[in-house]
Amino acid sequence: MACGRAWDAVAITPMSLGLDALVAMRLGPRSGYPVLADHIRSQLYVLVPPGTGAAAAGLPAVRVLSAGHQLLVPATRHGSPAAHWISPPREAAALLVRTDRLTHHLRALARDSQKAAVS
Repeated sequence: MACGRAWDAVAITPMSLGLDALVAMRLGPRSGYPVLADHIRSQLYVLVPPGTGAAAAGLPAVRVLSAGHQLLVPATRHGSPAAHWISPPREAAALLVRTDRLTHHLRALARDSQKAAVS
């Protein structure tokens, strides 16, 4: 699917970092916010409003897919062992994660990780 139209995708590596950010945001798998797990690359793709993904650019372990990028998504609601929807998109208008909230939590996790490494 083309990125940058209905949504941007924020790719987070390792997947566990993205999952920790979602937990901190209290966005569970039944929350309706589309989140895709790529088990081959150990990446988590969080869909955010189009044109806002750039706010996450430059964060460690983050790559932004926006206009001009494509994201391979599962053809079924759940996916396959290689990639699956942790939280599948809704049939109606998709809820999208606010990029500012996501980046806030990713920065906080990075700070906590740096503090732990220094200790």
